Amino acid sequence: MPYFPIFLDLSDHNVIVVGGGEVAERKVKSLVAYGCQIYVVTPHLAPHLRQLVAKGKIHHVSHESLDRLLDDAFMVIAATDDAKVNSQIASQAKERGILVNLVDKPEECTFIMPSIVKRGDLQIAISTAGKSPALAKKIRKQMDGIFGQEYGLFLELLGLLRTQILAQGQASSKNKTIFRQLVDSNLLELIKKGNWEGVSATLTSILGEDFPIEDAVEQVFRSQELRGSGIRDQGSGEE
Repeated sequence: MPYFPIFLDLSDHNVIVVGGGEVAERKVKSLVAYGCQIYVVTPHLAPHLRQLVAKGKIHHVSHESLDRLLDDAFMVIAATDDAKVNSQIASQAKERGILVNLVDKPEECTFIMPSIVKRGDLQIAISTAGKSPALAKKIRKQMDGIFGQEYGLFLELLGLLRTQILAQGQASSKNKTIFRQLVDSNLLELIKKGNWEGVSATLTSILGEDFPIEDAVEQVFRSQELRGSGIRDQGSGEE
């Protein structure tokens, strides 16, 4: 069955993860950056999950609270080591019209979690419709080597410049030409090399000497310093 790819805004929504082992831990780690309220339903927590509870990033609740939590949930992930329990949770979620994902059972899911390559606000999702999570992971690792940290910084710069360009009130056709020139320029390579003087020069050649580029360049430059030069895989790594 083909799946429709979509990106969801989870901020301030309640997400329930049932299970406290390594699989549940991986699911939770893939969710914590998206601003949702995460409730982990399990009698025992994996070490990293205990740390997240101690930091106040997730909530640990008992199974007796599950029915009440489901009434206000936006999404449920069943990640226990008991297939029967996972199926029961899926049925409860579906009765309430809640999005549900079961580990290793795509036929019982209403959504599946892709492998993700994340560089700042750039996210590239890879899915095999549940047929081979191993292949999705392999492709993700290949893409890790293609899309480095510079893509996140480049996108951050483009977003800042877009706001400034649109604020000038020019014709949309002119703006489209400028946006295309920015994307097709050598900015990405210059950012990768850390050549911020070159970035400023390229922007000036495209946008003109009167365009206020200094704040945007400085903000992205500071972002690079904060993130460091390493490339981190921020994807969930599984479907």
